[in-house]
Amino acid sequence: MDKDATRFRILLAEDDTVSREFLCEALRACGGDPTACADGPTALTQARDGNWNLLVLDHHLPGMNGEAILAALRADPGRAVPFPPALATTAEPDSARTMLLEAGFAQVLSKPISLDALRAALAPFGCEADPLDDDGALHVCGSLSAVERLRHLFAEQELPRIQDEFEQYAEDPQALRPILHRLLASCGFCGATALARACDVLHDALVAGDPSRIDVAMWGFAKALHETRETLHAKLNGMADLCDRP
Repeated sequence: MDKDATRFRILLAEDDTVSREFLCEALRACGGDPTACADGPTALTQARDGNWNLLVLDHHLPGMNGEAILAALRADPGRAVPFPPALATTAEPDSARTMLLEAGFAQVLSKPISLDALRAALAPFGCEADPLDDDGALHVCGSLSAVERLRHLFAEQELPRIQDEFEQYAEDPQALRPILHRLLASCGFCGATALARACDVLHDALVAGDPSRIDVAMWGFAKALHETRETLHAKLNGMADLCDRP
């Protein structure tokens, strides 16, 4: 497997040296692969030139603030793929958080940022060690055989149907709200933690009704759904191979 294809690439823009070093280490600890810069124009150039999974932009940056970077990316003519989702960091009060969300940031992280808060913010976008929590599924289901049986149903029936419905309602995402409610229960039984978090983020964005947040949350949900299906198939096929051995 190409290692580059498995990296969760994060562009971090932070002008404070101490904060930048901390966030780089914290992002690595959460499973990310950060590239850091210290000013707005550099961040915009790198965001345009790189294939990023996520942007983490400080509210105030020399030369260009985080909101201006996001606006410039969204205005790029002829962009072949959607711009990646972005998180904002700020030390300012709640009024700034509201403004940053309205500008299109998926989430706003208040400084100083704890590792737990950062991990929780990254997880809906697929930046975590494993999309499946085996121990959690075992705790809920009670036995390995029950986990395997439910995961087969989840992988072979539920998730293909979710994929079809997600694509069907791509132009009318509000229609996904009852589907997300149903999916959350299945995620709990099967230990699909990353997909469950992506459900929550998308549901909250749909309730808020902000088109920018919905676009970003749809991107995160699609990624979590894909990675959950891939991981489930790999695990279930691995268990079948073990059972077939003499």
